[in-house]
Amino acid sequence: MSVQSFALHFRWNVRALQRNPLTRTSDRLEATTFVVLFLMTLLAIPVATHVADRAYDSTMRFVHEETQTRHPVQAQAITGTATPTDFGTPLYVEAKWTEGSQERTERIASPGAVAAGTEITVWLDDAGKVVTAPLRPADASVNATSAGWSVWLLAVVFCGLVGLAVRKALDRSRARSWDRALQLFAYGDDGWANRRG
Repeated sequence: MSVQSFALHFRWNVRALQRNPLTRTSDRLEATTFVVLFLMTLLAIPVATHVADRAYDSTMRFVHEETQTRHPVQAQAITGTATPTDFGTPLYVEAKWTEGSQERTERIASPGAVAAGTEITVWLDDAGKVVTAPLRPADASVNATSAGWSVWLLAVVFCGLVGLAVRKALDRSRARSWDRALQLFAYGDDGWANRRG
């Protein structure tokens, strides 16, 4: 739906709520539903913002914890990484680094294609175990943005589905009303006048 068609639809729904004897009850109900659902999508914005804030705070706690318990060491790739045969397959490389007075060699996951002899960064926890790099504040921002948008889009989709369901039901009701009106028009006042007598 384009912005222009949305504006026209919104204007039509607002006019349907006004006092007009030509406006059908089904039109008023559809307009009321549209306005209520539109307001719900607006009210979902602060909810989505709150979820994003909570997600940011939660991720930042992980960022702080991992920053305190992980440290980087410079290592050298002993062997280069092989060309991956499947997209998404992790690359591994043999790397060596000095830990205290001892030299350590281990097979680690590579961030990308690495040639032998290349300097790479290896992250270790306090126990000396190879771990992934700690999360960054930028990761917290991405997680928060994703969480907020997900909540708001779910609200929009839900309101859209409810609006479509209501409109479909009202369209069926209006079609039945038109059928009855056409039957009365086709057969004149037969039946109606007799019932009054």
